Amino acid sequence: MAVYCISYDLKSDEYKNLIEAIKAYGLWWHQSESTWFIETTQTAKQILENLKVFLKSGDKLIIIQVKQHWCALGHTEKEYDWMKSRKF
Repeated sequence: MAVYCISYDLKSDEYKNLIEAIKAYGLWWHQSESTWFIETTQTAKQILENLKVFLKSGDKLIIIQVKQHWCALGHTEKEYDWMKSRKF
């Protein structure tokens, strides 16, 4: 399994279907307003193919695989635990 960071900027207010599709991966963390982390066996390209159907012209989406080198500030212990428990 790999951990991916998904970040988006949608021009419309139609986030519901995209969010549901992200949550469907099962192991997720909604890190901030437009940023999610998921754990999956899929590649970034496969995730993009699954999610792009929810985007419209002018929307932005980026998917980055998270490796073992990361740091963060200002999160709860539960949030840090989510990232620490992932196997990179």
